[in-house]
Amino acid sequence: MTATSESVTSEPDSTLLRFYFEPPTISDVESPDHYRHGHFHPVVVGSIIRPPSDSLPGRSPNLPTGYRVLHKLGHGGEATVWLAQGLELPDRLVALKVFSAAYTYSGEREALALAACMPTVTPNSDTDTSGSEHILPLLDAFITHGPNGVHPVHITDVIMPLKQTVLRRTAASSKKIIARDLARALAHIHRCGFVHGDLHLGNVGCAMPPGFAAAEVFDVLLHLDTYNTVIVLPEVPTQQTASLPAYLLYPCDLLACFKAYGGLEADMRLDVKIYDFGNARRPGEDDGTDDGYALPPPEAVFAYCAHGEPRTPLTLQIDIWSLGATLFHLFTGQWLCDRSRPDYMLMRLARLDGAVPPAWREHWEADPVLSKAIDAEWTSIRDTFLGRHTTEVSRADTDALVSLLRRMLALDPAARPSVDELLAHPWFADTG
Repeated sequence: MTATSESVTSEPDSTLLRFYFEPPTISDVESPDHYRHGHFHPVVVGSIIRPPSDSLPGRSPNLPTGYRVLHKLGHGGEATVWLAQGLELPDRLVALKVFSAAYTYSGEREALALAACMPTVTPNSDTDTSGSEHILPLLDAFITHGPNGVHPVHITDVIMPLKQTVLRRTAASSKKIIARDLARALAHIHRCGFVHGDLHLGNVGCAMPPGFAAAEVFDVLLHLDTYNTVIVLPEVPTQQTASLPAYLLYPCDLLACFKAYGGLEADMRLDVKIYDFGNARRPGEDDGTDDGYALPPPEAVFAYCAHGEPRTPLTLQIDIWSLGATLFHLFTGQWLCDRSRPDYMLMRLARLDGAVPPAWREHWEADPVLSKAIDAEWTSIRDTFLGRHTTEVSRADTDALVSLLRRMLALDPAARPSVDELLAHPWFADTG
């Protein structure tokens, strides 16, 4: 898939559009302003999205000739994601991700990274593919053309995001297995020559229970609740163009479906999957674009605060820090820091490390607030871990986790361990 000039052509001023019905500012549904030339592709339930015959000459002829949209799974800044069924495989439900025309490069990155990370083991091969089972596989990829431009489309399995509702029901021992599986997946990504670039709990999910795949589509839809919509109706009639969908759709209740098929039962192991590879690149690669981080690593925060640098080259060490921040969130239920306050983030991260790298010192000592910020706080964090899992976790195990996180969250990238060194840490010893 190749980015085209069509995805960056001029667009009408969205401020001129006013709608009779607007979703709340803080909502699970996107703004109608996202549906204009160069941005989101309008999708409605019942739409059939087909690959053009010349979109990907190497695409397998065994794949469906199109996908029918059944419900909405969610959206982000780069794409909308839908529950769909293949025209020739109607009993198999899949996730259909339609990238914004403004982010064709993210679709290209994701397809390239996932293709590299898919296991291609042949008989008698000694290739190590351990961890690949915890990466969401790409089942199909093509482009679709619409009124708003050219859009990469990716087809994957349906997965349940690791929302707090799921994690609150997850025992500490199971969370340790999740941590190990994430580390194994990251090790596989690194062996394949890529950096994920944006690892956090929002990009981690788990496979749907086996009963979901075996269920009839009719039964699945019964569990997804009703269709909750916001009608897209511009105040000016002539602005009702093909760029706009007929309505905005709130996401379905996938958690209810996950629960109905046994996903929250005590004996159900969570099969975690890393997804959203739209920021993935080879280490050090700079393609001139940067979509930012949900959890900015300290080197990126420092580059912004001290030098005004908008981008930081991706490295394996950034993934290690991001995994540490993800595990911090997994066990405390809290984000590591507030990305809206870069200066506060530097102080927070320095307190966790207890020191600053030599390259930071001149900037650090010149700031009267930052220079007084170093004060280790891992004792209170350890108490938080223990408080959340009073009857499940020993102090010794918690101390081992803290020692692991301290290494992963080091401010100096050179001080962070490799992912293979992480997996050899004593904290993982009882996970097999």
